[in-house]
Amino acid sequence: MPSESTHLLVAAKPWLTVVCFASFWIWETIQPFDADRKNRWRHAGRNVFVAILNTVILGALFGAATLGVASWSAEREFGLLYSVDVAWPGRLLMAILLLDAWLYVWHRLNHMIPVLWRFHRMHHSDHEMDVSTATRFHLGEHLSSATLRLIIILVIGASISELVAYEILVVSATMFHHSNISLGKMDGLLCWFIVTPGMHQIHHSRQRSEADSNYSVLFPLWDRIAFTYHVKESNVRIELGVDGIDEDRWQTVVGMLKTPFVKIDS
Repeated sequence: MPSESTHLLVAAKPWLTVVCFASFWIWETIQPFDADRKNRWRHAGRNVFVAILNTVILGALFGAATLGVASWSAEREFGLLYSVDVAWPGRLLMAILLLDAWLYVWHRLNHMIPVLWRFHRMHHSDHEMDVSTATRFHLGEHLSSATLRLIIILVIGASISELVAYEILVVSATMFHHSNISLGKMDGLLCWFIVTPGMHQIHHSRQRSEADSNYSVLFPLWDRIAFTYHVKESNVRIELGVDGIDEDRWQTVVGMLKTPFVKIDS
């Protein structure tokens, strides 16, 4: 059964999410990278509404299932992490690395497989990327991801506390590198260790050759290993979005939800 520390992590996760969102929202307000943004509140409201809807549905469908799979794995010591004798700090780091490697693979598959791209392009269709873009994913993408993750949990042998710790890191990192902020020269240094806004903005480029790069979520290591790391000159403006999904009707809640089911040449 989950330990007391796990319960504390689970309880803290929504509050940490709110704090992260508010912190980067304030940063964007005070010192935005691109100050020419219109209808910022409406834009964020639409994205966050979709995120809340996803959270409720995913919690109802996969909350108990995720707990059950992780508990079954722990009781039987099933999975890669149980096959090595590593103390707690090392085991946590290994779990984070393995989960992050899987997320890199999953993200890349969403760009390579047409049916997955139809759902994932809703995230890329945001042409005013900011912290709220980190919450903008189609429920269909989440459902397929959450289903496959149950298998990954068994393969890795990740515990509930390790899963929650990684999810907190992912939420924080995703909000960070989607934010409308600039780190200046620090971006070029930090992107050796974590995914930065400058690095991830290239991934949201309207040019598909650029969008099909920089898939990493936490550690840029995976892009460097797989030769999918891409850089651009800092003074080159990147056009965000997906061709064919530029009209405001695709940015509404209904439009976002309909995106995967409409034929668009992109």
